[in-house]
Amino acid sequence: MNILQALIDATSTGAVYALAALGIGLVFGVMRLANFANGELITGAGYALILLWPVSPPLAIVASIVVAVVLAWCMDAAVFRWLRAQPPATLLIASFGLSILLQRVYDGVFGTNVRSAAVAPGLSASIHVGELRINLVSIVSIALAALLLIAVRLFLTRTRMGLQVQAASEDFRAARILGIRAGSVIALTFAISGVLAAAIAFVMTAQSGSVGPTFGVQVTLFALIGSTIGGLGKLGGSVAGGFLVGFAVSLFTSFLPAWINDFRIAFVYLLVAVVLVIAPNGIFASRTSKERT
Repeated sequence: MNILQALIDATSTGAVYALAALGIGLVFGVMRLANFANGELITGAGYALILLWPVSPPLAIVASIVVAVVLAWCMDAAVFRWLRAQPPATLLIASFGLSILLQRVYDGVFGTNVRSAAVAPGLSASIHVGELRINLVSIVSIALAALLLIAVRLFLTRTRMGLQVQAASEDFRAARILGIRAGSVIALTFAISGVLAAAIAFVMTAQSGSVGPTFGVQVTLFALIGSTIGGLGKLGGSVAGGFLVGFAVSLFTSFLPAWINDFRIAFVYLLVAVVLVIAPNGIFASRTSKERT
């Protein structure tokens, strides 16, 4: 395989995982919640795209965002709001249970079989530059991820509400003492995670054209792993870690021999284990602690 093409594909995959890691990192920073149920936001948005795209593409895009944001708010109102004072491990277990519950709900509503439709069929085309073949969906995923990452960064650093979210992610108790409204910050954080989930769902449905009850599980799992190795609570670290995990998954898929390619996920976990042995608190958290000492 052309190395440059493999790098482009890996960058596209890494960009999607970086968006997922950003959504997880934002919620963790504010609530100390590693939200495993974030995958069900992606799945809900994916179903909206698959079901409504044949009717109206703009309606499908708007509906996917609304579904993901409202579902995120409902998760908080129904479960997480009542557990805010609990340790992070309790919140993680609750999010895992909520994820399983929503998967069963998707089973009951949509069936266990995947739903298929051509979402953004024009993105299945590719551009040929010599021997290099670049899929349009790869370009779109990279551009969309870059746009959203920049937008979130500008929001967090240039707006009053964004600065409150940043302050809450650094020290939530101190932020509340200083007068920051906890409810508004948490609601906004979940809303942003929903918008990011809808963007991920768009890219993934454009690539696969199908959605099932566990559609968002794998990308969420790897985004959680990426956030952990980057340093949970550090947004830049979460994004970088998510990108690196996605990049590694894609490169392993491209370059591992056929006889061992089925074990590529195991190699990713091995790589993660090595990183965590070297930096147990995450790459960026480790650097921060070294600087302080």
